[in-house]
Amino acid sequence: MNHCLEKLAVWFLIGLTIFALSCAGQEQIIQNSQKPKYIFLFIGDGMGQNHVALTQSYISAMDNTVGMGNLTFTGFPNFTDCSTWCKNNQITDSGAAGSAIACGEKADYGVISYYPQFAVDSMPLSIAKIAHNNGFKVGIITTVSLNHATPAAFYAINESRANYYEIGLQLPQSGFEFFGGGGLRYANGKNNEKADLYQNATNSGYVITSDLNTISTTDTSVAGVYFINPILLSESDMPYSVDRDQLGGVDLKDIVKEAIRFLDNDKGFFIMVEGGKIDWASHENDAATIVNEVIDFDNALLEAYTFYMAHPDETLIIVTADHETGGLSLGNYSNDYDSNFAMLGLQKSSIVYFSELLADYKQSTTVYDINHVYEMAQTNFYNQPVVFTGEDSVNVSDAFNLYFYGLKNGSEKELYAKYGSSNAVAVVFGKILSDRAGVGFTTWAHTAAKVPVYSIGQKSVYFSGNMDNTGFNNRIKDIMGW
Repeated sequence: MNHCLEKLAVWFLIGLTIFALSCAGQEQIIQNSQKPKYIFLFIGDGMGQNHVALTQSYISAMDNTVGMGNLTFTGFPNFTDCSTWCKNNQITDSGAAGSAIACGEKADYGVISYYPQFAVDSMPLSIAKIAHNNGFKVGIITTVSLNHATPAAFYAINESRANYYEIGLQLPQSGFEFFGGGGLRYANGKNNEKADLYQNATNSGYVITSDLNTISTTDTSVAGVYFINPILLSESDMPYSVDRDQLGGVDLKDIVKEAIRFLDNDKGFFIMVEGGKIDWASHENDAATIVNEVIDFDNALLEAYTFYMAHPDETLIIVTADHETGGLSLGNYSNDYDSNFAMLGLQKSSIVYFSELLADYKQSTTVYDINHVYEMAQTNFYNQPVVFTGEDSVNVSDAFNLYFYGLKNGSEKELYAKYGSSNAVAVVFGKILSDRAGVGFTTWAHTAAKVPVYSIGQKSVYFSGNMDNTGFNNRIKDIMGW
């Protein structure tokens, strides 16, 4: 994959845009009274600054150069970072972080835009609801389920992000014109005892489809469109981008492109796009899949940037994350200064996908062969043969004995530190590559690290300087006079 060549023309256009903006002067931009008509908010779930830097380093390494390769959003003229702590914990979750971004108020860990200190009828509204109340059409897009924490924060209110069914009921109640990406987790309740959420949306006037072509032929007078990726995994999520060749489904960029076309109107729109599985890959410490998810996220953002180039005085694009996941580092104790991020290009499927293959193998027989597991890795996980060291062999053997025979080589705490909650064998084969690449992780969970904020377009300088995640809602309201 030559990502730099694909992005070269875009990077040139971004450079021209930045030059024009700098010539105009920041003060002139701030004083410009014209408000953006089109607002895009891109959220890379779990995407810390090192996730971005790793992806840039990988792009350069794959082009046999040293440096930081080009992503669309890293060329935006405004950059800052943003604090992410939630109301009752220094390390946040997506529920509280998404709520802060959407509503402009710190929330408790695990809630969905729920603020018990306010009366029910006076809780802070999400910026998506405020935009909708002011005549904007609204789109909510994600690679995970639509009733997952981050997308839910923009249309729902609930005291717990785990109440998927109750959150899903609120999707059509929002009246938002476009939803797209994943499905609805627990669409019939956790015990399949409740009325179908998809039917509920249909009854509310939404057109539900898994065919992108249907969107282009749907009359915009309908209550709304809900595009569901034709391939969904166990949690109603889209496949990782690295697994789409094997599993199928559409790309995030194609959904964003159709959403823009469907929502474009004289009054304007607000679109939130979440790269939700950057976070999930980070929870797996799956460096190669992280890189592919960030690139997939950037490709989707390119659709917004292309739209911006046609409407530069009317469009605002903001890119950020809800929190950092994994404690990712560029450099590790194994390699010292000898990182080789191109090693990540040897991985052709996600740790999760390979875990499923291993689970199928475990279920299909009772006598397990470690040599067969090596063959599975060379065939299904790596795209060219990998030579294993003696230390690799020991680690694979330990993971093999644990997963297939329940033989533990360490305490529960030690095993969790090595494998997290994932398939031990798949984790080890992934770690072999990430270690050689020079990628490190400190945790399987979130961290309190600040996250990046990039912006371009009308009034984008408002998203610079010192920022907290409550600032997105408040600054957009200031810009728009809402």
